[in-house]
Amino acid sequence: MSWDGVERRGKKRFGVKGASVQHRSAGLLGWMENFSPRYLVLNLSESGLHFITKSDLREGAVLALRLQAPPLEEPIGAKARVVWCRKSQEHNAFRVGMAFLRLSEGERQRLKGVLDNAILDKVDMTTKQFLKEIEKL
Repeated sequence: MSWDGVERRGKKRFGVKGASVQHRSAGLLGWMENFSPRYLVLNLSESGLHFITKSDLREGAVLALRLQAPPLEEPIGAKARVVWCRKSQEHNAFRVGMAFLRLSEGERQRLKGVLDNAILDKVDMTTKQFLKEIEKL
């Protein structure tokens, strides 16, 4: 599915400095897999997120996520569907858009707290900035 330039997001997305995500399969045996390394979240909303990963993720795949963001002490757990996945032009990685499928009410409230404290409206990142941020993880 290629992007046609039409904005379809129902919720505003925010850049959250220091946010990262880990993923693994959410299938029946997914709990037996280890979570991926931590990857940089580029933007986040009540309904989904956009992040960079080393994995080429299949559109439609359902993943278990662990989202870490300041000021959380414990990660937020969620199930999400891969909406799109594209090879990054600037990095040896993939950009992935995910839509949350399931968040408990407690996790939803914690996510709202992160978004309420977000100060960035948009994240634009150069390759140099990306490499600096990824080294911090």
